[in-house]
Amino acid sequence: MKMYIKKINNVEEAKKELEKIGVHKDAISILSPKMFHYNIKVKNLQPQDAIIIKQEMLCCGGDAAIPYDALPPKAKKGDAIIMGNASQIERLVERLKRQYKRLSEIGEKIDELMGDGKKILKIGNKKFEIGKKSYIMGILNVTPDSFYDGGKYFDLEKAIERAKKMEKEGADIIDIGGESTRPFSKRISIEEEIKRVIPVIEALNGEIKIPISIDTYKPEVAEKAIEKGAKMINDVMALRNGIEKVVKEHDIPVVIMHMKGKPETMQINPYYEDVMDEIIEFLEKRIKFAVKNGINEDNIIIDPGIGFGKRHEDNIKIISHLYELKSLGHPILIGVSRKSFIGNILKLPPEERLEGSIAAGIIAIANGADIIRCHDVKETKRAIMVADEILR
Repeated sequence: MKMYIKKINNVEEAKKELEKIGVHKDAISILSPKMFHYNIKVKNLQPQDAIIIKQEMLCCGGDAAIPYDALPPKAKKGDAIIMGNASQIERLVERLKRQYKRLSEIGEKIDELMGDGKKILKIGNKKFEIGKKSYIMGILNVTPDSFYDGGKYFDLEKAIERAKKMEKEGADIIDIGGESTRPFSKRISIEEEIKRVIPVIEALNGEIKIPISIDTYKPEVAEKAIEKGAKMINDVMALRNGIEKVVKEHDIPVVIMHMKGKPETMQINPYYEDVMDEIIEFLEKRIKFAVKNGINEDNIIIDPGIGFGKRHEDNIKIISHLYELKSLGHPILIGVSRKSFIGNILKLPPEERLEGSIAAGIIAIANGADIIRCHDVKETKRAIMVADEILR
């Protein structure tokens, strides 16, 4: 007798396995959701809500972990973890929706969370099928001081040549930045940043077919860049510098990134009780701010900010737990390319971190990333094509 463990990743895989062993077609739809499991964390619950969720989940055949202090006589607010397969959670959702308003809203949120995550993101005249395939954002730093390619493309002709080459190599977006945001870097004036990026965007507008992103947190730079052909904004300050007005006016996508502190100070003893909880809480607040200020929710992309106010262990945890960001319901962009955490592992300088960058990028995709921001487009593109064939 042979026996082995079978890993089921999604409902489609479950259905295929059930078909293989000859399960009746009417039973496949009933059995397939039972074949893989979820853990859903719900934060800051009222004690009675936590107790009811546990009771309801037990009735559905699963379970929920709730804090001891949620029980009388303490009856304190706290977090809960719902544990079950897709079928059990589906039944829980139905039961919660029949409860009072707070629990009904929790049921709606869980239902939304359990969706397939597929959506269309429009950048310029290009459509990005989020959840169906992975995309590459090629980095073009027109700076003298970026940590890896500073000075390489500071010359206009070299910058134009590099952008065209990245398009040929398979980039889906070109991200142009004129100010370095590496740790301890110095800020430059609006005028200097415009002087660096606008000639490049102007020269590339119409010359390349893929959309241009402007990597800036300054509204004045963003406005000029859009005027010359940029189709999205990559904002490391997460709309904390007034750029939301530009995003709203032009109705374009924006990347909202988590950063603790500022580039000048972010790597001075950063500390987190739980890095994923803090990132999720921060991004959730910034998304609400964006929507409140008139930004189309479909235009929001999120970035956990690898290396931006993070310790080595924080960067590792973010990549390994990246799927938790899916709860926010927006495409995930991540930049791991040649960063210091890779150097710490390999004990190598930025010039020798290609393989480590590709490995980290592929693991990020496996854990939920939709867009990889990188320096090495050709090599990353080839790795992603293989990863997508396996994962998606």
